Amino acid sequence: MVSVLGPVDVPLRDEKMDEATVEVVVRPSMGVPTTKEKLMEQTLRKAIEPVILGGMMPRTLVQIVVQVLKDDGSVIAASLNAMSLALVDAGVPMKFMIASMSCMIDRTTNEIVMDPTTKELENASSVHTFAFDNLSPTPNILLSDSRGDFTQKQYFECHDKCHNAVEKVHGFLRMAVNSKKEKEYQQLSNE
Repeated sequence: MVSVLGPVDVPLRDEKMDEATVEVVVRPSMGVPTTKEKLMEQTLRKAIEPVILGGMMPRTLVQIVVQVLKDDGSVIAASLNAMSLALVDAGVPMKFMIASMSCMIDRTTNEIVMDPTTKELENASSVHTFAFDNLSPTPNILLSDSRGDFTQKQYFECHDKCHNAVEKVHGFLRMAVNSKKEKEYQQLSNE
């Protein structure tokens, strides 16, 4: 679950004169954030910050809070997709929408598994998460997060499969935005 607050006033110590400050907060399902969540915050912020048109909102703060309800694998990809929808819903100006996909290479079969679950990740030799924009016909990578042992050939195979899958994710995001706008329009028409 993702919420977006902003643009709002920013504390002076965090203020940027020519653009908005983007803050990403990751909250675990239980307990207090650990170094895992702090690393995830940094990864998500680096991927989403270039997407936001911060120059249109100088000296403000855009805070994005990611509440992980259940981690069933691919949590970074799911978080980026939810962040993209939440930013659109909040009306934050963006250059484009971001969509993400994760995959893994199975340790025993060397096959690529798309959108792996936590159970599948136990048998992964490597895990890859990619994020792409929705404008470029050629892959424009916004995030490449790869962990584990893999060859260059395997990396590019994962990249290509994730890029193909992200086209479907972009279609789903577009459908979700259109559906929400239609519901809002119907509610306004009924009043």
